[in-house]
Amino acid sequence: MGNQKTKLSKNNKITVTTVPTGVNKQNSTIIDKLDVYFGKNINVIFVISLILTIVLGLYLFDVKIDEGGDDSDYILSAKRFLEGRNFPTWHGSFYPIFLSLPMIIFGVNVIAFKVISLLCIIAHQFIFYLTFKKRISATILSLILIITAINANILYFGSQTYSEALYILIQAIVIYTFVGLMDRINVNHWHYLELYPRWLALGAFIFLMSITRNIGFIIALAIIVYLLLDKKYYAVIYTIVSYYIFSMPFNLYQRIVWDINKSNMAQQLDGILLKNRYNVAIGNEDFAGMVTRFIENSKIYLSKHFMITIGLKDATSTTTSLFPVMVIILIFLVSLYLAFKYNKLMLLIGLYLGAAVAGTFIALQQSWGQLRMIVIYVPLIVLFLSWGIYQLSHNKGLRFLQLGLLLILAIILFKTLGHTAEKIKQNKKVLAKNLSGNLYYGFTPDWVNFLRMSRWVGKNMPDSIVVASRKPSMSFIYSKGKEFYPIYKFPLENADTLIQKLRNTNNSLCAIAINQFSKAKVPIRLQMNYKSTNLAFVSQSNETFGIYNVMDSYKEQFYDPLNHYNVDYINDIDSFLEKIHKNNNPYFGVSPDSLINILKKNNVDYVIVASLRVNPHMKTNRTINTVKRFLYYIELKYPGIFTLVHQIGKQNAEPAYLYKINYKNYNIN
Repeated sequence: MGNQKTKLSKNNKITVTTVPTGVNKQNSTIIDKLDVYFGKNINVIFVISLILTIVLGLYLFDVKIDEGGDDSDYILSAKRFLEGRNFPTWHGSFYPIFLSLPMIIFGVNVIAFKVISLLCIIAHQFIFYLTFKKRISATILSLILIITAINANILYFGSQTYSEALYILIQAIVIYTFVGLMDRINVNHWHYLELYPRWLALGAFIFLMSITRNIGFIIALAIIVYLLLDKKYYAVIYTIVSYYIFSMPFNLYQRIVWDINKSNMAQQLDGILLKNRYNVAIGNEDFAGMVTRFIENSKIYLSKHFMITIGLKDATSTTTSLFPVMVIILIFLVSLYLAFKYNKLMLLIGLYLGAAVAGTFIALQQSWGQLRMIVIYVPLIVLFLSWGIYQLSHNKGLRFLQLGLLLILAIILFKTLGHTAEKIKQNKKVLAKNLSGNLYYGFTPDWVNFLRMSRWVGKNMPDSIVVASRKPSMSFIYSKGKEFYPIYKFPLENADTLIQKLRNTNNSLCAIAINQFSKAKVPIRLQMNYKSTNLAFVSQSNETFGIYNVMDSYKEQFYDPLNHYNVDYINDIDSFLEKIHKNNNPYFGVSPDSLINILKKNNVDYVIVASLRVNPHMKTNRTINTVKRFLYYIELKYPGIFTLVHQIGKQNAEPAYLYKINYKNYNIN
């Protein structure tokens, strides 16, 4: 095989031309010379990378469910879809549908699903190689194949039931299919109509990519822009039509069979606009907030997660910086310009990466900050940036960039290898224990107690008893199939809106700090009288106020005991609102009756309360308190409504609790 042409020239084909080995040796650069060797041995290098992917993927294999919970959500969604109960929408429709197929054969078999993820990673390596073989420098492709094959952060998703492994495979297939189409049109001069099976394949895979993750639709936009720049206007029509051939029946199926009128993309858009998905009370982002989000996410994903993934930053690092972001963006823009001038394949990759990564930074709240949001682009990003530096190095005075590029790729390779070796060392004992039957080994004590409680519930409570859980899908897996009611978030309300709503339906309102009753030593029996008139709570910083209904016929009975016990209260609700506004600290409202009604409406009889750490690496006093807060505000109005039924883990060892809800104590129907 000849080495690739090193002189920059206009290339009207998506393929890359080559020059015979040995030509223009006096002008050869270091990578040109290496390409001779790597070009001859590229197939061997690919096979080595494939073997590494398989072997290291097995060494890093993790049979446990991830603490994030989304992976078990996919499994639960697949089961519900298979049973005809729910259509998966929130995380993307296709992966749960895809999982439902092996579920028919294996049942809810987590290890089988994880093996399928590993097969997706292996298949991606194969498609990636086929796509770029003979189209970019053999040296660069060889190094990136090895880096991808040994990358623990990519291989991690080869033993998870997240959608990343499937998505990265479909992404590779779309690019491969489109490149093959363009080759036949540009090189072999096939007519568009003669290629209709390939157009249909392209449309099908674009469609699958878009319903695996909503951001996947970006590939269609990148292809359309590419075709417009290439003046292939009929090809634009073929791409759009081929996509809608699959998209339209799917949307009709959702509407007719599942009565879903709002697309998954539209649902996601509603969430994108929120400042915080878990606290709708603080409203939507404005333009300035979106700009801030984009900048902060750029720092989180490019200067932290991307750098960690390629080994240029310590895996435990939490710091972010704008400087590496600016360097990456600068190299990307230069590469995009060079791709526009000289290489159509790289132009497509650049258009797709630019739109998809930027879209990710705009769509996600900064609190997400997860590696999985950027890892699907890492092989393409490394490839595109490396190609851009290589192309730029052909300019006079910039040949030194080739040596720098090789040095950086070598550092990435060895750093990645070191990180992966450390991960294998850590995983070896955990995997052995898990496979020997200890399903909890490798989890921290807080998770062990929570999962053991889920298992206890599955063994001791029939399916007819509804139990709530903060991580219902994980409870489902470890209880061996019992489904749990989810308490994903604490339903905060805008305090001003809530109080205004209460004012419209009640005579007058009074605000009392909840610590006032105990501080003034008000008798418990009398406190219960006030609790019965409670309508809501408003919390700000470390202070919580009860909002009470004061009926005209009850005013004396309400205020006389407060005055007798010297309880501070605010009977002018406007003054109360003015007081909390002056503090300039965030505040929220919550209705305890709304909370208990959520549980009653969904027939929840028991609730698991876990001690899950905020910092997963360290035991502190801070725990994920979503469920605790949910129950706390109910307990404030209805003391004694929860009874402890079972506890797993000692009091000072991050225990999990199971509480029974005693609706009858308060005649709650």
